[in-house]
Amino acid sequence: MPPVEVLEYDPPTVVGVDENDPDGYIPLELLQTGIEVRIPMWPLPSPSGEKDTLIVVMKRNGVVEFTSTTEHENPISETEFFIPIGPQYLTVDGVVEVSYTTKNYVGNTHPSDPRKLTIDHTPIPLRLPEVEFPAANLYGYLNCATQPPIWLGVQVKVPPLPSFCRPDDICAVEWVGYQSLNGSGPPINTTYKRIDTQLTALEISNGFSVTIEPFRPHLEPMINNASAVANYTLYRGTRKIGASVKNAVKIDRIIPGESQPCGP
Repeated sequence: MPPVEVLEYDPPTVVGVDENDPDGYIPLELLQTGIEVRIPMWPLPSPSGEKDTLIVVMKRNGVVEFTSTTEHENPISETEFFIPIGPQYLTVDGVVEVSYTTKNYVGNTHPSDPRKLTIDHTPIPLRLPEVEFPAANLYGYLNCATQPPIWLGVQVKVPPLPSFCRPDDICAVEWVGYQSLNGSGPPINTTYKRIDTQLTALEISNGFSVTIEPFRPHLEPMINNASAVANYTLYRGTRKIGASVKNAVKIDRIIPGESQPCGP
């Protein structure tokens, strides 16, 4: 039985745009440099010696703003094709769609479904209010007198979030320790932790807290003259939409006159 011809292809992908993002937000850096539309080799090429035509278009509200037409003689060795769309076509914010069509040597055409892309030049706010450490004392320390004890976990409080946040956005809190009092020098890699929270309306308006645990490995390495740094980053899907400044908390688990740090 001869193969069944493909009447409609899947949407093309765009290099650097998350395939799982239904809105197809184009990263800011690609808005400055341009994008590449990736198209797989079509399954039914023309016979050897004949040419296929590849047509790529970008539309906004049904109006074509970009088109590319290239011819490819068979047999075709490429497994995929990359069609550049320059930054001059990405200057106006809004929603566009990219799609492609192949035309064989007798003029039969096969279109793809469109891929939605969102152009948004709004700068990402990178200095949102910092996190707090509710258990730290007046001097900014977590120590052997801290309640609850450090070895039961350290609370990190995220403040109320900006009005541009939406329910189901993700707030990623990151924590890492240092062998210094001010979060300087090389980080202690074993202490790194990230906690993702899918936001509710209440958490956006009131803020919320997460707990850094377990004690090993995220807290135990910080003993004396040490610190940890925490911050949060906001995501819509995989698109970064904001980040806080970093805040450090000092850590001292040595009781004067004792040789061993407090804790398990």
